[in-house]
Amino acid sequence: MTMEYFPTGNSHTRVGYSSDWRVLDIGSGHHPHPRANVLVDRFLNDDRERSGQTIVLPPDKAFVIADACALPFKDRAFDFVICSHVAEHIENVESFCSELNRIASRGYLETPSKLAEKLRPQPFHKWFVSLRNNMLVFEKKSSQQNPRWYQILFFSFYFYNVPAQLAGKNVLAFSYGCRKPWHYLLVAVRRTLVRLWLVLRRFTYTRMLWEGSFEWTVHQ
Repeated sequence: MTMEYFPTGNSHTRVGYSSDWRVLDIGSGHHPHPRANVLVDRFLNDDRERSGQTIVLPPDKAFVIADACALPFKDRAFDFVICSHVAEHIENVESFCSELNRIASRGYLETPSKLAEKLRPQPFHKWFVSLRNNMLVFEKKSSQQNPRWYQILFFSFYFYNVPAQLAGKNVLAFSYGCRKPWHYLLVAVRRTLVRLWLVLRRFTYTRMLWEGSFEWTVHQ
């Protein structure tokens, strides 16, 4: 039995996986984890919550269409479950967390941090998710009709010239592309922001690695 380490989640957190583990990736979407044996996604063709990205289905991995709140697997069917950027979308937190604890003996969960949600709000995200004293905390997001000026500005710079992310968003006109030399300057700004987002992953992501089981609480 050997441990292999892979960057996991949008944060590229280094996580170890035993070579004999059976691994499930929930919400694999357009970027399935290379170590996963089985992939789960709720939608095959509906890509609205994947920023318009087409789902990727590697031929060497089993794929199951299922709701993360009612997974069609036996208890402890997996040694490890990956659940990256799914929890913030969930309707029923109790069912979701119970299912993760039921189907796997350990796992990794990642979501945007509360700070990230404040800077880059997504209308289809239902929860602020944080980790306090090893407990996963879900706080219901209030409906926000109009984004704040700083959110519009940050989103416009961060996703400059990335049409899949900009579609349907309230952004500044320049974000869809500018003429030279402004284009090169804005590309440099975007790349700098993306790098900083990763460097500051402690603040921009909520990350939880657990073994056995984990606890959670919901604040409505």
